[in-house]
Amino acid sequence: MKYILALGTVLVFAAGCNNAGVGAGAGAGIGALAGQAIGRNTSSTLIGAGAGAAAGYIVGNEMDKKKAEEERQRMQQQIDQNNRNSYDD
Repeated sequence: MKYILALGTVLVFAAGCNNAGVGAGAGAGIGALAGQAIGRNTSSTLIGAGAGAAAGYIVGNEMDKKKAEEERQRMQQQIDQNNRNSYDD
């Protein structure tokens, strides 16, 4: 059990700044804990870790997509504002 927690911690720190990697690491840790609590054996722990990692990655990836789209829109607004200012001069 302690190895699963250590692995989850390492994944979280190694994942970098993107939400998908952090979500996968956190999901793996939470899923491993849930799997162990439910099944009380190694296979349940591993299944929980895998399912948690997949779910965490999906959620984190969607968050990354949303952040990228917001950044794209912000940059487009700045470009539009700069274009309007250049025509006004």
